Amino acid sequence: MKQYKYKLDKSSKKFICPKCNKKTFVKFLETETGNYLAEEFGRCDRETNCGYYSTPTGEFKNTFDVVNIPTPEPSFHSYELVSQSGRNFKQNTFVQFLRTIFSDAQVKEVILKYLIGTSKLWDGATVFWQIDNNEKVRHGKIMLLNPYTGKRVKNSEGKGFINSVRSVLKLKEFNLNQCLFGLHLINETNNKTIALVESEKTAVLMSVFKPEYTWLSTGSKGGLKHEFLRPIKQYKIVAFPDKSEYNDWLNKATELNGFGFNIVVNDWLEQQSNYVAGTDLADVYINELKEAELFKPDEVHYLETELIVHEIEQCMPEIWELIKTFDLVDYNHNEIRKVK
Repeated sequence: MKQYKYKLDKSSKKFICPKCNKKTFVKFLETETGNYLAEEFGRCDRETNCGYYSTPTGEFKNTFDVVNIPTPEPSFHSYELVSQSGRNFKQNTFVQFLRTIFSDAQVKEVILKYLIGTSKLWDGATVFWQIDNNEKVRHGKIMLLNPYTGKRVKNSEGKGFINSVRSVLKLKEFNLNQCLFGLHLINETNNKTIALVESEKTAVLMSVFKPEYTWLSTGSKGGLKHEFLRPIKQYKIVAFPDKSEYNDWLNKATELNGFGFNIVVNDWLEQQSNYVAGTDLADVYINELKEAELFKPDEVHYLETELIVHEIEQCMPEIWELIKTFDLVDYNHNEIRKVK
């Protein structure tokens, strides 16, 4: 196995970023000594808002170097936990949100499809289970979502309510080894095209909006990586990054394609100037759905003159006889209709 001269620190220790001055900077280490390199060498975790990344000269371990590093056997949750979580959907705020958009039949189908669960950690919280292609339950992400918007609920400090099943159950010996959300679905379809998005919520929603794809989620913007995508290497993959993440995902996809993947990164959302950073594909479909509901083609829109005549009619009903007798029209020569 090749020994790299430098590597990014994998501990949770963070430093002040030389660009944005936030404590989000991961330094490079010298592999042999374990010593940190100079202050400028490292990567800022704020990939979207900062993007600072400076590498040392010489050989270093990059994100997509595929090396055979022995890893401990992954731990798995029991299916009993998944079954136990499949209750209390009336309280589940994400399910409540789904019901504002889709029919009861569609909601029931998507719950069973992705085995969406409910947690008691926070009132109405959702469990997004990561089940791999071997039907093993690798992880349960717990999130609290707004029942009206589907967005993450945040505390007074602006942090989302996010936790995990292993943390809630205090499974200290649990060896977490995550996979794509929805990965189990590749065993249940003949579709050879995988649609890949960032959030679990987006994958669930898009599976109803565009069922011709098999929708999977990376779980985070950093989840487009070899380890996660290995089980779907034989598929055609269309990646739909959130607004402002296109360049990052394109660079990662280009490197992965060099290892034999077939990934196309869709840039449609990135080209839309009317959407802000962080907008995802489901947001676009939801907005279009709401706009379509607001537009009622059968609704009658009355002219200003017609509304004035309607007001006069309340005191003088015979006005319509005058309009009919003299064949009156408004100042734009439009026929005057009666307001119903």
